[in-house]
Amino acid sequence: MERAAKSRYMMYAAATVMVIAVVFFVVKGCALMPWNDSSRDTEVRVTVTRDFGRELLKDEEVSVRSSGSAMDALLQAAEVETAYGGGFIHAVDGLASGYSGLDSEKMDWFFYANGQMADVGAFDHQVREGDWLVFDYHSWDYSTFTPALAGCFPLPFTRGYREMPHSCRVLFAPGWEEEGNELLALLQEQGAPSCSIQELEPQWRPQAGDYAMVVGTTDELESNLFLSEANDNASRLGMYAFFDGGEMVILDRKGEESRRISSGAGLVQAVGPRLGEDDSALVVTGTDAQGVEAALTLLLDWEEIITNPVMVMAAQVDIGEIEVPAR
Repeated sequence: MERAAKSRYMMYAAATVMVIAVVFFVVKGCALMPWNDSSRDTEVRVTVTRDFGRELLKDEEVSVRSSGSAMDALLQAAEVETAYGGGFIHAVDGLASGYSGLDSEKMDWFFYANGQMADVGAFDHQVREGDWLVFDYHSWDYSTFTPALAGCFPLPFTRGYREMPHSCRVLFAPGWEEEGNELLALLQEQGAPSCSIQELEPQWRPQAGDYAMVVGTTDELESNLFLSEANDNASRLGMYAFFDGGEMVILDRKGEESRRISSGAGLVQAVGPRLGEDDSALVVTGTDAQGVEAALTLLLDWEEIITNPVMVMAAQVDIGEIEVPAR
């Protein structure tokens, strides 16, 4: 009897263990299988800046759960206060949205993924392994919706926004083919996909998912409708630097003219009417040939020159970098 009871007990115990195992396996949805490991960490870079990327406040590598959001990543790096149901950033480490200063500037947080301005709040943007997330605190008295941060080069071309770029294209104005090939080689070296080069045509415009870089003097680029329209609508697009009458005009952060440079001035700036990856191009241009060369230097030597994820990069021959927007 004792042996039979013991045998029945062992059978019940084995059956119980089996039931628990089956329930665990079903509830977890095969979670232990390597192809369905939802707990695997995603490594991303979080950079917190202010004044259009000029002042670096924090720069950290953090880990979030697979399918985590940009907000999850920011919470790993800083103290965050949210607004509008938790989807938007109100304050980071105590630096809050609102009006400040003697001029009562409207200050707010702006979020960029791999250098491109997000079209959703940080809570709704899903991160990918290796993403670079930039959270910048700056004035929005002037409509500042530049589609990409020049200082995040080459991330827009190598990582894309929500997915990898479909293709990358370098376009050159007549006479700038050699420099275009230098930029092409740089993109290929950094791992940008499906790179190609072509001469700029008057009717060309960037397509969705097609990441473009354009090189030439501002006068030469004026022949292209897309680029000339962008330059002519600088205030509507939130551009802090543009060209007028052969001069480079630099605005302050309130959108008021600060200075003009007539020669030897180069500019690297993203232009386009929309956020994210659609319909935008990184323009490498200048007041003249010397200015274009100054702008090219900013990109070709980007590993030594670029230290912060600034919105615009500008330089003048014999002087070096120029701050845009002007203080």
